Amino acid sequence: MQFKQINWFALVGGVLILVLLSVSFYFPWWQLIIGDNLLKVNVSPVNTNFGLLGTPFIIPLIWALNLGSILTFLVSGIVMVIYAFNPMKSYSKDLLSFAYKKPLYAVILCVAGLLIVIFALRAALGVSVPLTGTGSVILPSSLTLGMNVSVICLAAFQWSFWLAIVAAGLCIAARVYHTKLFSTPKQIPQTTASTQQITPTI
Repeated sequence: MQFKQINWFALVGGVLILVLLSVSFYFPWWQLIIGDNLLKVNVSPVNTNFGLLGTPFIIPLIWALNLGSILTFLVSGIVMVIYAFNPMKSYSKDLLSFAYKKPLYAVILCVAGLLIVIFALRAALGVSVPLTGTGSVILPSSLTLGMNVSVICLAAFQWSFWLAIVAAGLCIAARVYHTKLFSTPKQIPQTTASTQQITPTI
């Protein structure tokens, strides 16, 4: 196999997806800390967990969604690597079309999900949680025996989130590279040659 036939964007992007899958188990994409270890939220598509007063717990529905994301990342990364070494095959474009969008969708859904939860908390409980940065959260009076209790919270996207953006960018670059490299050339209209009249000789 010639190296010039490898789609290097797809190869690096596929490997990075698999690396991202591994690190996202241990390093969240987004983290929220409320109070002094009162509540800790770690969010990533493959491992979203919570900690209340230092005690970790998970929600079964979120765990099921994480499991689906694990399979999606795994298949997407493997397919991208397979495509990268076989970009000229007849099925290569289908493989690329299936896999390259997955990291971008994960980033978009992660941010959209966080925004929805933040707005829902504000509307339902009156709790204002920042997407990034520090803020002050007033706990619901139902949890504080009628007293007004304000705690400091810190929210931030972690380095693994930016790694996901890089992986998504490389996968999109692989799709653009495929289009430029293997697009069919434009058809040049054939010009009709001037016909020469041949006069019969007697």
